[in-house]
Amino acid sequence: MDLKEIQLVGFKSFADKTSIRFEEGVTCIVGPNGCGKSNVADAVRWVLGEQSAKTLRGSNMQDVIFSGSEKRNPQSFCEVTLVFDNTKGLFKVDAAEVAMTRRLYRSGESKYLLNNQPSRLKDLVALFHGIGLGKEGYSIIGQGKVEQIMNARPEDRRLIFEEATGLMVFKSRKQEIERKIADSNDNLFIYRQRIDEAQRRLGPLGKQAEAAKEYNEYSESLKTYEANTYIYRYENAENEKSKFKKDIAVISDKIIDLNTAIERINRKLDDNREKINFADGKLTELNDKRVELSVGNERKDGERKLVQERIKTYRSQIEAATEMLAAAKTRIGEIDDEIALTGKKHAENVKRIAEIETQTEVLRSAIAALDKKIEVFEKLSDENRMNQLSSADDLSELKKNLGTLAARVEATKDRITELETAIARTNERKERLQSELAMVRKDMKSLKEFTSSGMREFEEKQEEAREMQLTINDFNQELFSANGQIASLKDNLEMYISLKNRFEGYKESVRRLLSVAKTNTEVGKHLHGALADIVATDQRYETAIETAIGGAMQNVVTPTADDARYLIEYLKRTGGGIVTFLPVASMRPRPDSREIRRALDERGAMGLATELVKYDDYYYNVISNLLGNTLVCDNIANATTIAKKYGNLFKIVTLDGDTIATGGSMTGGSRRKDTGSLLSNERKIQECKDNIAKKQKYIEKLKTAIAESEKARAEAEAAVDSLREKYQDANSEIAGLMQRETALTQQIAETENDAATYGEALNELRAKFEQLKSEEANSSLSEEQIALRRRDAETEMANQKSQCDTFKEERAEKSKLLRETEIEYTALCSAVEKYTETQERLQAEKEELVKRILDTEYEQTEAQTRLIGLEEEAQEKQLTEEERAAVAAIVEEIGALTAEKEKVNAEQLALEEEKTSLQETLTKQSDKRYKCEIEISKIDTNLENARLRMEEAYEMDYESCLSLRKEDFNIADATNMITVLKRKITNLGPVNPNAVEEYEYEKTHCDEMITQRDDLQKAIDDLQSALDEIRAEMLRIFNEGFDQINENFKVTFKELFGGGKAELQINYDEEGVDPLAAGVEIVACPPGKKLTKISLLSGGERALTAIAILFAILRSHPMPFCILDEIEAALDDANVDRFASYLKRFSEETQFIVITHRKPTMNQADSLFGVTMQEKGVSKIVSVKLAEVESRLGAGTVE
Repeated sequence: MDLKEIQLVGFKSFADKTSIRFEEGVTCIVGPNGCGKSNVADAVRWVLGEQSAKTLRGSNMQDVIFSGSEKRNPQSFCEVTLVFDNTKGLFKVDAAEVAMTRRLYRSGESKYLLNNQPSRLKDLVALFHGIGLGKEGYSIIGQGKVEQIMNARPEDRRLIFEEATGLMVFKSRKQEIERKIADSNDNLFIYRQRIDEAQRRLGPLGKQAEAAKEYNEYSESLKTYEANTYIYRYENAENEKSKFKKDIAVISDKIIDLNTAIERINRKLDDNREKINFADGKLTELNDKRVELSVGNERKDGERKLVQERIKTYRSQIEAATEMLAAAKTRIGEIDDEIALTGKKHAENVKRIAEIETQTEVLRSAIAALDKKIEVFEKLSDENRMNQLSSADDLSELKKNLGTLAARVEATKDRITELETAIARTNERKERLQSELAMVRKDMKSLKEFTSSGMREFEEKQEEAREMQLTINDFNQELFSANGQIASLKDNLEMYISLKNRFEGYKESVRRLLSVAKTNTEVGKHLHGALADIVATDQRYETAIETAIGGAMQNVVTPTADDARYLIEYLKRTGGGIVTFLPVASMRPRPDSREIRRALDERGAMGLATELVKYDDYYYNVISNLLGNTLVCDNIANATTIAKKYGNLFKIVTLDGDTIATGGSMTGGSRRKDTGSLLSNERKIQECKDNIAKKQKYIEKLKTAIAESEKARAEAEAAVDSLREKYQDANSEIAGLMQRETALTQQIAETENDAATYGEALNELRAKFEQLKSEEANSSLSEEQIALRRRDAETEMANQKSQCDTFKEERAEKSKLLRETEIEYTALCSAVEKYTETQERLQAEKEELVKRILDTEYEQTEAQTRLIGLEEEAQEKQLTEEERAAVAAIVEEIGALTAEKEKVNAEQLALEEEKTSLQETLTKQSDKRYKCEIEISKIDTNLENARLRMEEAYEMDYESCLSLRKEDFNIADATNMITVLKRKITNLGPVNPNAVEEYEYEKTHCDEMITQRDDLQKAIDDLQSALDEIRAEMLRIFNEGFDQINENFKVTFKELFGGGKAELQINYDEEGVDPLAAGVEIVACPPGKKLTKISLLSGGERALTAIAILFAILRSHPMPFCILDEIEAALDDANVDRFASYLKRFSEETQFIVITHRKPTMNQADSLFGVTMQEKGVSKIVSVKLAEVESRLGAGTVE
């Protein structure tokens, strides 16, 4: 078998489709470094199954695809095909030629083809291993492989020889068996764990099964005894009742006699009552008459006494009035005296106040006049003092300046002339600047008029842009707030959905069942969910509806009763607890009554519970059964009124959760404020979703509004920029003109200031000039005149000071008198005010006394008149003798009737005592009869209870109980046994009724797992045996092949080195080393050297030794082809010649493809391929058949 051809497309540097056809013998591939010749070996290695990108000199497998160049784009895939000659049938393929292809895409997809048919890498590798080829072996040998043989650890070096001896297939099978053993051991471990777990469960389950068996035995015995007890009571009930019925008949006769006697006494009592009633009526009539007479007499006597009391009262009033009038008149006289005295003092004080006011005004005027005089004299004194000082200064100055006065006059005259000239020049300059300023202001005015309209437009656009930005800011703030609200709503939504998915709020058994139903479709198909999941209502009705439904909110709704039964069995089987089910098909609706319909019109009625909930019509039976005939009311007060009016014929719940049940019982009170409820959770989820949707729509509107506002702002800003640029030059020009205006104005102001300054200075100089002239004229004043003037001033100052001091003393006296007068004035004003108040109070008191005197005199006259009338009336109220006699006769008749009534009452009392005795006897007899009736009722009740017990517990009636009848039944023993059996059942505690079945199921399951474990253990033992056989066979094959290679190595070594000796050694002697992993040592002795390990040889010697090993392998197991990639690079020229010659000899049995740089190797080639890179990054092939060249040029010319 030969490698006929290799085809490359897009592999590494072979961008174009390249085909290399190989002939028999030695083929050399040559070319400069970096041209891509080693890529040919990489391509063969890749098709042989290499999976390591690093081995293929890349970082990942996609690196083998052509990555592009300066002129070419990267390719999307690469493909390499190896074409083999299979005429000898080495490949187990029915074809004379075998093409093996590997293709890789940049996406990572890989394909393998065998003769253009899809295949697996595993299948291709198996084909190669079958003929000794492989990516790990010596079918491809590079310089790295030679170095690996030289430098590898002995254990790693063994791989070369395993490949050469054909152990790779066995090794793959060995690894596969070891993997199966490992997997089987893992499974065995799992089975053992499961068996241990099952056996741990079997212990408690066995006890439960025993308890269940005992429970079943006790239950069967209890069933038998209770059935026989029921039969006994059923058959003996009439006999027991007949005895009590006879007693009831006897007692009934006695009761009839007693009732007759009581009736007779009742008639006698009724007669006596009539007599007593007649006597009572007569006595009442007499008593009324007596009372009437007595009352009339007593009233008349009382009226007389009352009149006498009133007479006494009026006399007391008259006396008191007389005393009061005397006291009042005396007090009026005293008040008149006080008023006269107070009026006198008041007039004196008023007069004095007027005098003081006049005196105060005079004093104030005098003080003001004195203040003015003092001020005048102080000023005169100050002026004289200043004149005195001035005279002294003048005298000194006069002496000092007399010498220079003439010079100053001339200098002032010259300065006046200069100032007049400067003022003229300044006025001329001012006129010129004012003319220029007028021109500037004219230009500036025209520019301002030109820009004013544009500036208004600019400000309008700028304001529009600013408003748009504020609007955008507001929208962004709202957007931020809305996003925050959405985030909060989403958090709440996740929380509520999490609560719903975890079935929070449900009891454990319901939560576990609903959780299983979510993942177990077999369980889930039998239920619709919890009742809380299929009903909904408005938020305001949630508390009322939850209260009305109660614990049924956690009930699970199923389609049918069979589904409920299935789920109950499942709960029993898994220990899932107790759950109540509501089968839709089995539930019966509860219709609303006519009364509850009428109650809807009552005050506070909100509606029917069935109409206030939302649900699918499919669940009508369930909802009607739970909420039928239930009214929702607003509060407990209205609910109580409705319930009372309709006689508690229906259930009422309030919005606060208070309840009035049918029959009248009431439930209510305070409720804990929970964070949520089963009914509200779904609503909150929907509310969150709705709010999120609303917020998202609102956000979209905000985004649209923001975009529109941004567009409007951008347009306004563009207009602002345009206007700003348009009028910027004009504003700059105006600014320049304004600066010029300011400068001109300032210059004009400066000239005006200069002119004013010059003018003031000129006026001052002229005045000074005149003054100097005057001083010069008056300079003849002598010093004696100045001294005389000073003395006169001092005298005048002394007179003025004396006069001023006199005025000050006078002012102080008048000020003191003024203060004293003001104090007296204040005291007098206070006294006047007090006298006025006293007079007003006394006058009011006097007026009140006068009024009281008049009233009292009138009342005294009236009392005197009434007193006379009352004395006459008292005389008329005296009782007569006839009136007293009539009263005495009536009293006597009343006494006689009372005695007769007491006699009848005594007889009545005796009859009542007799009646009471008879009634007690009747009560006792009635009690006896009632007890008998109770016993009969007990017999019926016990019989009914026994029937219900048999029916409910065992679903048996009397007829079916007969099958369990015992002939030797004893009711007392049966009763004791029933008690004992029930106690035993109770003592067993909770019993798993399915324990026996579960135990059998677990036991069977455990036995099956033990069988499977044993089978698995047997399979592991069989695999271990097969592994041992393969290992033995591998060891045998390896040893035989290794011995042969070793012998060949001794020969090839001598031939390549021209002498010496060498051998291969296996390290079987090392302790604990697996024979199949023992390392291979190379011991060599080149000519003229001692026997030593290969590591101690020179580089060239080691390389040639490694090559000798390769030839020894090829001698033992000739290969169809072998690729050598620069393995002779480390050899010197002499050794390369020997290597090339030896290679040529081996080419008769093996096809060699040699990648090389060395000429001796090229000289031995039958075909020569050159790899070039005419285009940077792209490899090309040039082929030469040397035999044809030699035939044309002559032997020996090729070199």
